[in-house]
Parts: sequence; C-alpha cells; structure tokens
Amino acid sequence: MATTLMPLDPAVSPQRVTRLLTISASLLPEEVIAGRRARRTRAWVIVVVVLVAGLLGSWFAYARHQTTLADDKLSEVTVQVTDLQRDQHKYADVVEVQNQTKNITKQLRTLMANDLPWASLLDTLRTTGTASGIEVTGVNGILNATNASASDTAADLPSTSGSTSIGSLIVTGTAPDKDTIAKFVDALSTQTVVADPYLTSATKGSDDDNLQFSLRVDITGEARCGRFTAPCKTGGK
Repeated sequence: MATTLMPLDPAVSPQRVTRLLTISASLLPEEVIAGRRARRTRAWVIVVVVLVAGLLGSWFAYARHQTTLADDKLSEVTVQVTDLQRDQHKYADVVEVQNQTKNITKQLRTLMANDLPWASLLDTLRTTGTASGIEVTGVNGILNATNASASDTAADLPSTSGSTSIGSLIVTGTAPDKDTIAKFVDALSTQTVVADPYLTSATKGSDDDNLQFSLRVDITGEARCGRFTAPCKTGGK
C-alpha cells in the first residue's frame, strides 16, 4: 500500500492546519500498479514495432517499384538492341563498302608515302625567285634510286640542312646581276623542301644585259606530301 501527502486546502484555517493533516492513501496492491505499468510499456513497444514494420514495408514497396521500373527499362533497351542488330543486315553492303574504303585508303597511304608533287615544288621555286628578283626559266629534276644507300645519295655534296636528300634539281633562269642571284640562293637555303643550293654557272646573255645562271639544289624529304600523306604547302615554307 502507498501513502501520498496531499497539498493543503487553502480554505482550511491555520488553526485547523495545526490540528489536522491531509492524508490520501492508494489502496491498490503493488502488483496491480506494476501490471498497469507493464501494459502501458507493452502498448508503446507494440506501437513502435508497428511503426518500424510500416516503414520497412513502405521501403520494400518502394524498392520493389524501382526494381520493376528498372526491369521494364532493361526489357525496352533489349528490344531496341535486337531491332538495331536486325537492321544491321539491311546495311551490310554499306558497311562492307566502308571497310573496303578504309583498307584502300591505308594501302594508298603506304604506296604514296614517297609521293612528290612536282607542281608544289615548282611553285615554291617560282615564288622564291619572284621575291628575289629573278625569273626561273627551266627546272630539271631527278630522284634518287629507292634502293640507294644514304652514303650514295649524299655523295655529291655534303648536306648542311640536316634533312635527307631524295633527289636534286637543276634550276636555270635569268637575273639582272650577281647580287640578285646570290639573294635567290640565300632564299632557297631557307626553304624546307630544298637544301644546299649551289650556283654552277652565271654568264652574260647575248640578247640583253641579264645574266643567265644555273644552280643545283637538293630535294629534301620534307617535299613529300599529297592527298594521302602530309598536306602540301605552296608558295614557300
């Protein structure tokens, strides 16, 4: 049995307070009180368990929904892939032609690796000559043999450009004086497609006061260019 002190009643006079004590007693047995507390605790536990179960059920339903959406998307993509693979057979001829074109391009690059465009080389000589004040009247070129060794190709003159010589040119033309010819030779030495210009002759013309000259110049590997190799440059470097 539990005994509980109750607060004083404000209507009671101080004189009666000194004589009377307000006492309330709980006559419920301890096992009844403990049973009530246990039932309340059990109820709260059940509520928490129900809430957790509800949250887990909601999460499971959401995960199942997302899995279903992913499966549907996978099925859709699989159908698209199957359709595309089926459509590939319609363009088999086009794919074969593209592959053949690639193979031909590779073969042409191999065959045209040493391609030398004479038009581009002659344009470089004429442009350089015009800028130097001379007129190129003739060009005679010859390429080295493909099986010649490096010592054979450079046997005539030592190269100062550091580039491999693949042939040589004999350039003839007219110039007003020797200084102009020297200027042309210096301009050729700055080019990348030719190297080591060497003046072989310079004589007075019979019809006018211009000098007729002839010079030799090496063709370097930089002159190689074409559609299937390095793009060609015109008008100098």
